[in-house]
Amino acid sequence: MSLAAFASFALFDAPPQAQPPAPPPADPVTERFDAMQREIEALRERTARQDDQIERLKAENDEKWLTEQRAAQIRGIVGDVLGDSAGRASLRTDGAVAGYDRNFFIASADGNFRLNFEGQLQTRFAFSFLPREAVSGNPPNLGQVQNEYGFELRRVKLNFFGHMFDPSWQYRIQFAYERDGQNVNRPLNFEDVFVQKSLGDGLWFRMGQWKTFFNTENITSSRTLQFVERSLVNQYFMQNFIQGVLLGWEGPALRAYGSYNDGGGNANLAEVQLDGNPTAWATTWRADWKLAGEWGQFKDQQGWRGSPFAAAIGVGVNWQRASGNPPSGRLTVGNGSIAPGVNAPIALLTSTVDANLRGDGWSATAAFLGNWAYGGGTNAVAQGVEGARSFGVVVQGGVFVTDALELMARYEGLWVASDRTFASLGSVNALNAQTLNIVTVGASWYFRKNAIKFTTDVGYAFNPVLFSNGLYGESIAGADWRPTQTGQGAGEVVVRAQMQLLF
Repeated sequence: MSLAAFASFALFDAPPQAQPPAPPPADPVTERFDAMQREIEALRERTARQDDQIERLKAENDEKWLTEQRAAQIRGIVGDVLGDSAGRASLRTDGAVAGYDRNFFIASADGNFRLNFEGQLQTRFAFSFLPREAVSGNPPNLGQVQNEYGFELRRVKLNFFGHMFDPSWQYRIQFAYERDGQNVNRPLNFEDVFVQKSLGDGLWFRMGQWKTFFNTENITSSRTLQFVERSLVNQYFMQNFIQGVLLGWEGPALRAYGSYNDGGGNANLAEVQLDGNPTAWATTWRADWKLAGEWGQFKDQQGWRGSPFAAAIGVGVNWQRASGNPPSGRLTVGNGSIAPGVNAPIALLTSTVDANLRGDGWSATAAFLGNWAYGGGTNAVAQGVEGARSFGVVVQGGVFVTDALELMARYEGLWVASDRTFASLGSVNALNAQTLNIVTVGASWYFRKNAIKFTTDVGYAFNPVLFSNGLYGESIAGADWRPTQTGQGAGEVVVRAQMQLLF
């Protein structure tokens, strides 16, 4: 066999060579584990580098950057929590909302129900000096009788108001603590308690109890008074809180009120009495004409700096007929304080005309008031009150010397012409023939306007005070004045200082 043939035979006829085995398929779990191991190693390397960087930055910046980073993280967390709480509140089924919008309030999400809550606190120091001529006899504690002073809670009020079902149905319930000036043990009373319905076009109807719309000084809330207290002339003529029905209307330049009620001073009194109706009938009317400015400017007695000029004039009338035989324990109701023992009804026709001016840092008000008592018959003639006429004047104003400090001054005068005298009957009475002139000066520091303020004033009476209750039973003790015990004694002095907080 040739060499070529042998090579050909060996090439084609030799047995095949064995192949190496194929590698086993990869395990996916093992691959994931290896990948995780690689990631962990990478994270360890990155953390080590960051630790080195943090240590260098700490040394360079004394941890300032880390503190700022923490603050940013905390702000972010707080924001997330607040956002989450707001989201949870919005998911409540009742949808109620609450907060502060000039008043604390709770309201439904659709606005058809709302309850507002506010309060007033007035704490006062008062000093009263009564001249020796005004003190009867020679009491062993003469100095204490002449000089009375101390602290009192003049007003503590809680006020709930708002609307139900829709904003046209309104309500108000106001509680007031009365400091016990006459020792009648009535510390807590209702003041404004009424339901009111808006009829549209500025017209509204009210039923319940409220402070009567008669004279502007008494209509102005005690929250926004310029002096520590209203004038003594106001105490003489005002009807204060009444019960009845009222129709009111307010337009751009004119507003008017008319009511039929139970008479002045009859608040919180049951209508059906053992001795008969305390008041036969009573009606009160008032109209205001705005010459300049906005109605809201007359809610305060102050003319705040920066406020525009505002002016208004008003007239009011109260006409009632009642007897001098009040129910037991309420001697000031139904003309009882001015005509004790006059069982026949006597009519009171009381009127006022007042003007209000406001400007940039100043204010001025003036009022003229009058009353005619008539129709009491022979008993009223015997008491000396038939046909008695009373006239009063109040003029006051204030000027801001700084944004927070106001100086005020007030003059008030009262003149009563009647056949009744202190000498003839030996007791004080609103219808005693008398003349009274009082001057009061004061100052107010406004920390948050009327919301937080301190007010002090000093009043001097040039004539003896010959009445303890006004025509409609309002006590002068509310203004810290005292009546004479002898019918003499010009020169009574009243000093007051008061702190007010509204919330």
